[in-house]
Amino acid sequence: MINNDLTTQAIEWAMNGLERRSQVTANNIANAEVPNFRASRISFEGQLRDALQRSSLDAGQSMTASQTADPAGPNGNNVGLEDELVSLIETNLRQDAMVQAFNYKAGLLRTAMRGTGA
Repeated sequence: MINNDLTTQAIEWAMNGLERRSQVTANNIANAEVPNFRASRISFEGQLRDALQRSSLDAGQSMTASQTADPAGPNGNNVGLEDELVSLIETNLRQDAMVQAFNYKAGLLRTAMRGTGA
């Protein structure tokens, strides 16, 4: 980690949550045809928001998957492929945004380290 400030910690925490969400979504897609499989979701944004309001991000906080209450099909499986693909695309876009935020933060630090030469 370049800097241990709250912004950088939040970016790292969000990236970890988004990576976990990608894994869970990929698992849902992989099991879309398995009888009685129940889709799961990762929701970490509320935890992140609360931690930011407290100005205290705990790196040890876990992001647990919870099963969805979506209705099941005839085989008992409740994975909606369209929903999963949309979730995967949205997650990828959010990951891109976090990378851009981190790169911006790193650029600010590089500029500050170079100084103005005065």
